[in-house]
Amino acid sequence: MMTCVFYILAALAFVAFFYRSKIRDGHGMAYSAVMVIIWIAAALWWSGKIG
Repeated sequence: MMTCVFYILAALAFVAFFYRSKIRDGHGMAYSAVMVIIWIAAALWWSGKIG
């Protein structure tokens, strides 16, 4: 269940990345990219695939 939540949050951060790129917000793009990585890592950790 939590793995799905983490993947949904990663997908939302991915969408935010493209939204930020459309309005040309470089810092927002960097933040969104980092959040995608964090949410995917959290999902993999929670499911036991890493760590």
